[in-house]
Amino acid sequence: MQEVMVPCKKCGNKVPSSSLKLDLDEKKMICPDCIKNKHVHKEIEKDVFHKEDIKESPEAQKTKIAHKCTSCGYGFKIDIDAKTPRNCPYCNARVMMF
Repeated sequence: MQEVMVPCKKCGNKVPSSSLKLDLDEKKMICPDCIKNKHVHKEIEKDVFHKEDIKESPEAQKTKIAHKCTSCGYGFKIDIDAKTPRNCPYCNARVMMF
């Protein structure tokens, strides 16, 4: 039985369906070549632009607290100092507590 050939959602090349991988950044199923190129681009960005993976500082983490939407029950973090987000990311209901 022959494997089904499908186009990569990023580059359009036809590849076997079993070789596609989910790219969480692109939110697409992409081929192994696109995944390999993605890693190469990240390494080049770090070298050329001296970009490092940005992580939240401990001070910024202290100002964020867990919050549960009273309308839909979705759990997310809110920043007490910046008073953001003002609405629930899931149902867009207004956040009442700051």
